Amino acid sequence: MLEAPFIQLNRLSKRFGGVTALDDVSFGIRRGEVHAVVGENGAGKSTLMKLLAGVHEPDDGEIQIEARSVRFNNAREARRHGISIVFQELNLFPHRTVAANIFTNRELTGRWGRVRRRAMGEATRRVLSELDVPLSPDALVGPLTIGEQQLVEIARTLEQQSRIIILDEPNSALNEAETQRLFDIVRRLRARGITMVYVSHRLEEVFAIADRITVLRDGRYQGTYATAETTIPKIIAAMIGRSLDDSFPQRPENYALGPVVLQVRELCGRARLGPLSFTGRAGEIVGFAGLEAAGVDELFRVLFGLDPMTSGQIVVRDEPQRPATPLAAMRRGWALIPESRREQGLMMDWSIARNTTLLMLDKLLSRLGLIDQRQVRAATAQYINRLGIATDCQDKKVADLSGGNQQKVLLAKWLGTGPAILILNDPTRGVDVGAKREIYALCRQLAAQGMTILMTSSEAEEILGLADRVFVLSKGKVLHEFQHGEITKAELLHAMAGQNPNGNSWRS
Repeated sequence: MLEAPFIQLNRLSKRFGGVTALDDVSFGIRRGEVHAVVGENGAGKSTLMKLLAGVHEPDDGEIQIEARSVRFNNAREARRHGISIVFQELNLFPHRTVAANIFTNRELTGRWGRVRRRAMGEATRRVLSELDVPLSPDALVGPLTIGEQQLVEIARTLEQQSRIIILDEPNSALNEAETQRLFDIVRRLRARGITMVYVSHRLEEVFAIADRITVLRDGRYQGTYATAETTIPKIIAAMIGRSLDDSFPQRPENYALGPVVLQVRELCGRARLGPLSFTGRAGEIVGFAGLEAAGVDELFRVLFGLDPMTSGQIVVRDEPQRPATPLAAMRRGWALIPESRREQGLMMDWSIARNTTLLMLDKLLSRLGLIDQRQVRAATAQYINRLGIATDCQDKKVADLSGGNQQKVLLAKWLGTGPAILILNDPTRGVDVGAKREIYALCRQLAAQGMTILMTSSEAEEILGLADRVFVLSKGKVLHEFQHGEITKAELLHAMAGQNPNGNSWRS
């Protein structure tokens, strides 16, 4: 006899204006399981989670919990039924303490309305101890890492006595160690009988943590699969309606790298970077891998003029450079796609057109020196077509696009500057599998046109699949160098951790 669902979604539909975000979706979630919901950007995952968390109300259909129909007018009512959500964009106050954030809008008070800070601190200490999280209740949230801030969010849901916790892209900004710590906590909560709904683009990690997987496509239900009885290719096929072979495009057999364009010699920076040396050739994709604080982010910041170099040389086409500012770097042919498109890359309330043309306005001027709006629209249309940005209007706010299309707008913005060297810092973070493949193909096209690409990723497969060479960094120095195809993912992870399981077979 099959177990009755703890949560049953019956024929849920949701429309926003003339757009149907969810269309007749039905499936069940069992008590105490980790149930993943996957799909491309725009598939309806976030809308579904917001219905379940009370952020939106369905236009049609019903939600049942323990066979009883429930309807939430707001998130607070959902929390009363034991449902909490941890959004990808964390909802914390950086200038308040961990305890204050956990008790936001639920402060414990005593006589005369005085806040009982000691009681809140003790309760926070207990829930952090349950999660085995070594944080002080009195610590300010702002200086914490993204992974630690996320654990504060999870601790808040536990303190609220949640029976159902929704994790929306919980590990999109986490490194390997933080992801494993998150998974340990998810398993611990599952063992306590808490039901976890897990939304993610990272299918390998979905298979590592989820008991079952539900697939959405274009707002419609495509099926629910037991993780142990399916495969990643089958899930991808359900997500995109076709198979997805060879995600990483290969170089043509007759493809030849160009001359050395970039030489970095004994480079040092203030943040314990260096001395570090490497080269980059025209048409080459150079990958950098390392654990947190290994020096990859610091290297990219120095190369792009965000942080000062203290010694060493950067030579581009035999011309020494010392980028003092990002503007100076950009004028010398550099471009940087930052790891956070929302915080560092895009003006989210601006239109696609304004974002796309922001850095090339000097090329779009009329004879009178004014911005020529016809040229702006023509340039925007060119990049919308070139990168396949899915939109019905150039004037649509970037915030209203899917993650994959936002990333394409960010790429368009920097490609418009005509860079010779492109730095990609986690270029497919929070992007679905279809958009990832398109970005991979674009990287290979840009390299084939002679661009030098320096890249890193929180996903080891991307570094191995895209890079012609991989440099492993540790403590700001190059630890290993590998050619494409020389190592497996497991070997790369060992190298990043400073281990060498194959003895002398690796170059140092």
